[in-house]
Amino acid sequence: MRDWNLPAAPLADTLARIAREGARSISADPALLAGRQGHAVQGRFSVEEAAQRALAGSGLALARTPSGTLTVVASEAATLAPAPAAPASGATLKEVTVTGQAVQTAATEGSGSYAARRASILKGAQSLREIPQSVSVITRQRLDDQNLTTVEQVMEQAMGVSKRFANMGMHGYNARGFSLISQLDGNGAKGTMGTVGSADLAMFDRVEILRGAAGLLAGSGTPGGVVNYVRKRPLAEKQASVGLQAGSWNNYRAEVDTSSPLNADGSLRGRVVANYVDRDLFYRKTHEQQPFLYGVLEYDHSPATRLTAGLHYKDWRRDGADWKGGLPISTDGSDLRLPRSTSLGPAWAYSETATKGAFLEATHNFNDRWSGRFSADWGDRAWEVYSVYRSGLVDPATLQGAVLSPAYQYTIGENRSVDASITGHFDLLGREHKVVLGASRSEEIGGSKSSWPSGQNWPIDLNDPNQSAWTKPSMSAGALGKTKELNQGIYGNVHWQLSDPLKLVLGGRLGWYEYKTATSGYKQTREFTPYAGLLYDLDKEWTAYASYADIFQPQSSNYTSAGKPLDPAIGSNYEVGVKGALMDGRLNTSLALFYTRQNNRAQIDPDFPSGCPGAPNPASACYINAGEVESKGLDFEINGELARGLQAWVGYTYNRQIYVRDRDRDGNPTANEGQQFSSSTPKHILRAGASYRLPGDWSQWTLGGSVNSQSMTGTAWNGPWREQRGYAVGNAFARYQIDSRWALGLNLSNVFDRVYYQGPEQVVYGEPRTFLLTLRGTF
Repeated sequence: MRDWNLPAAPLADTLARIAREGARSISADPALLAGRQGHAVQGRFSVEEAAQRALAGSGLALARTPSGTLTVVASEAATLAPAPAAPASGATLKEVTVTGQAVQTAATEGSGSYAARRASILKGAQSLREIPQSVSVITRQRLDDQNLTTVEQVMEQAMGVSKRFANMGMHGYNARGFSLISQLDGNGAKGTMGTVGSADLAMFDRVEILRGAAGLLAGSGTPGGVVNYVRKRPLAEKQASVGLQAGSWNNYRAEVDTSSPLNADGSLRGRVVANYVDRDLFYRKTHEQQPFLYGVLEYDHSPATRLTAGLHYKDWRRDGADWKGGLPISTDGSDLRLPRSTSLGPAWAYSETATKGAFLEATHNFNDRWSGRFSADWGDRAWEVYSVYRSGLVDPATLQGAVLSPAYQYTIGENRSVDASITGHFDLLGREHKVVLGASRSEEIGGSKSSWPSGQNWPIDLNDPNQSAWTKPSMSAGALGKTKELNQGIYGNVHWQLSDPLKLVLGGRLGWYEYKTATSGYKQTREFTPYAGLLYDLDKEWTAYASYADIFQPQSSNYTSAGKPLDPAIGSNYEVGVKGALMDGRLNTSLALFYTRQNNRAQIDPDFPSGCPGAPNPASACYINAGEVESKGLDFEINGELARGLQAWVGYTYNRQIYVRDRDRDGNPTANEGQQFSSSTPKHILRAGASYRLPGDWSQWTLGGSVNSQSMTGTAWNGPWREQRGYAVGNAFARYQIDSRWALGLNLSNVFDRVYYQGPEQVVYGEPRTFLLTLRGTF
C-alpha cells in the first residue's frame, strides 16, 4: 500500500508511472492502450488497486499471469486469480520495468508488520538502508500489540534508550549517554518534557528514533539523537475503530478513531482520534484522568498539491498522593525496601498538565523528480502543581530523617516552528543524484513561578506514613519569569551516486542559536555542523555504511578571561555498520559500531577560579574549553517477519562512556576522569519480543511476549552512591479474533512481578504485575 496522487493522463503514461513508482512490471499490447485516457488515481492503494482505478471505464481490466506479472487485457477476459498469460503480441510498457527502488510512503498503519520499509526522519521517505546512521522505527502494529499509549511506555521499549528520573512522571531519556530531543513530523526540535511528552500515542502512525549526533536536524543539542513522532493522516477509504479497556488499579480507557472522505471525489478527507483515561496508580491514593482529542483534515488542492491541517488537545490531571522528589533514600545508599504502594503526598496534592497543538503542511510535486514541503507547528503546555517536596536522608535503623515541604509550581511552554524544504533528483555524468535543501526556525518560549513556604517542614515517619491530616498551606507565587530559545538555520545534503553500488552523502547545517531571559541572554551565530556518509550496496538486500555527524551545544552563558562568550561544545559521532532489508523488505536488520566524543566542554579557568573581570558578572568564574567525554559501543537490531505469521524484534546495545578530561578549579584532574559520565546509562540494554499468529484452525489466536533487560546502573545524586542491579522484566499478550470486526486481547506487564527501581536513584519503583483487557472493533 502507498499514497498515490496521479492526474488524469493518457492510459499508457498512467500505467507506466504506476509500474515505475510501485516497482512492479505491467505488460500490455500497445494497440489496446492507444487513444485511451486513464483516470486520476488519488488515495492509498496497492499497485493492483491503483492500476484498476486507472483502467476504470476503459473497457480494459487487470489480470495476473501464472508467473505473477500484471497484464492488461480486454475486460471480458479479466480475472485476478491465476490468469491467462499475457498475449503473445503484448509488449511491456515503456519505463515499466523498474530496477531502482519504488517511491513509497513511510506510513506503517495497516501494514500488520513490525518492519518499516521507510522512515521520514531525514526529510522525505527513505529506506532505512539509505540512512547512514542508526535508525529504529516502532510501527503502529507494534504500538497496538504492546499497548503502548504514552511516550514513557514507548521509550521503555525503544532500542538503546534509557530513562532519567524526573518529578511528576516528566522523565528524560538518553541514548549513548546523552539526552534525546523530540520532533513532530520532523519539525521543530523540542525537549521530551514539552508538548510531545504529554501526547497520547493514539495520534501517531509510528515513532522513529535516530541515535547519534543529529545537527542536520536539530541545530543545537547533545549527540544523543532525535525521536520523531509521526502523526496519523486521513485514510482514502472510510474506516472506524473503537476500543474499550479495563485493567489493574481501576484502569479504564475508551477510544475511537474514525477516518472518511468528506466529498464525492475523495479529495477532502478527515480523521478524528479521541480517548478518555480514568485510572488509579499502583501507589495509594492517586487518581488520574486524561481526556484527549486529535483531528486532522487533508485536501488534494490539485493532483500535485496537498494541504493538511490538524490539532490536538490533552488535559492530564493527577489528584491525591502526588509528591516531588520520589521515595526517601537512605544515608548509606542501601535499599530501604519500602512497599511499592508507599505514598507520601497529602490528599490535597495534585498536578494538572494541559497541552494543545496545531499544525499546517503543504506539499507540492513540481514534476516527477522535484517536490517541495512547507510545515508549521505550534504547541502550548501549562503545568500546575500543588504538592510537597521530599528532602533529607533516612537512617535505615530508625526510618527517620526525611521531611516533606509544601510547594507550588506553575510552568508554561510554547513551541513555534516552521520548516521549508525542496527535494529533487538531477542527472550528472550519466548518473542520477538526489538533493535536499531547506530552512527551519524553531522558537520555544517558557516561563515558571513557584512558592516554597519557609519554616514548614513535616517529618516523615515511614513506620506510619499517613499524611492525610496535613493541611494545605497558603502558597502564593511571584511573577512569571519567561525565557526564549531560538534555533534557526539552513541545511542541505546531496546523495551522489558514484557508481551503481556506491553512494556518497555530503551535507550540513548553518545554524543560529539564541537564548534570552528578562535580564540576560547569550547566542551562537553561524555555527556549521557537517554531515557525511558513504553507502555501499553489497547486494540487493545488504548495505554497508560509514558516517560522520556532529552537533553543537551552546555554552556562551559562560565567559573567558578575555570577556568573550565561551565556544560551544561539539559532539561528534563516528559510525560504521551494515543494514539489511530481507524477505522483500519484511525483515530489517542492522549492526553498527559507534564512537561519540564531545569536546570543548566548559571547565573553570584555573587562573580565574573566583573572578572574571571581563564577564557581565565579574564575581563569577572564568571558563575555558577543555572538558572531554567519549561514548562508544555497538547497536544490533532485528525487526519484522521471521516466518509466516511470526513478527519479532530484537535490539541489543553495548555502551561504555567515560570522562576523558575533567579538571577542578585548580586545573587538577578530578576523580571523574576515567569514570562514566552517565552512570545512570546501562552498559548493556536488551529489548526483545515476538508475536505469532497460530496456523490453521487456531488462526484466530495471536500470542506474544517480550523482555526488557538491562545491566546495573548507579548514581551518587543527592546523597551516597546507590545502585539498581541488573534486571529483566517479562511481558506477554494474547489476542482472539472473534470475527472479522471484533478482537479481544489481554496484555500482562511484569509477568513475574519483578521488584525494581526505574533508575539507580531508588526513588521510583517500576510498575508491579499488571493486566489490561482490550475489546477492539474495526468497521
